[in-house]
Amino acid sequence: MSTTTTKIPAPLYAAAGAGDLAYQQLRKLPAATADLREELPARVAELRDELPARFAELRAELPTRVAELRSDVPAKVAELRAELPGKVAEFRAELPAKVAELRAEFPSAVNTIVAEAFTVYRKLVKHGRRVVDGVPAQATAVEAASSTAVEAASSTAVEATPATVPPATDAPAKAKASPVTKVAKAQKAAPAKATTAVKRSRPAAQK
Repeated sequence: MSTTTTKIPAPLYAAAGAGDLAYQQLRKLPAATADLREELPARVAELRDELPARFAELRAELPTRVAELRSDVPAKVAELRAELPGKVAEFRAELPAKVAELRAEFPSAVNTIVAEAFTVYRKLVKHGRRVVDGVPAQATAVEAASSTAVEAASSTAVEATPATVPPATDAPAKAKASPVTKVAKAQKAAPAKATTAVKRSRPAAQK
């Protein structure tokens, strides 16, 4: 009997890997909550002990801080008003260069983000394969390395070698005249020879 094997798509492996990682984090949650429950009473007692002293300190410092703010506010406002035109002019002068720099850096930033996202996706796929198929981590690492090499080889441009054209052969030699053509040529030449012979014999007869 022939057994048919169904190939699971990589996105399903990635979803399985993400789900397993989330499940592992959820499994750690009870331990974290237990630690918080153990630490919470001590922290609450510590805050209760420290709060009265903190409030007393803030009440004592509040009048002096308010007085400092009242005295500093006019000078700060005047300083900001004096610096604002220069800041605006500097910003306007630097804006075209900043925009050009952002335009130049944007493609590389996008490529970096895409590469990082693809790396995370491949890690999720490997983890999902370990969860679903029970593939050991060593085998998935070897397969990932081989797939990376294949992708790098396919992405490089391969120049096609031109096909070698065989040299043109010389024109075929002229076919030899068949016997029939030789006889036809002889028959055409015979009357011409006879007429020349008659022309030559006429002067001799007249003499």
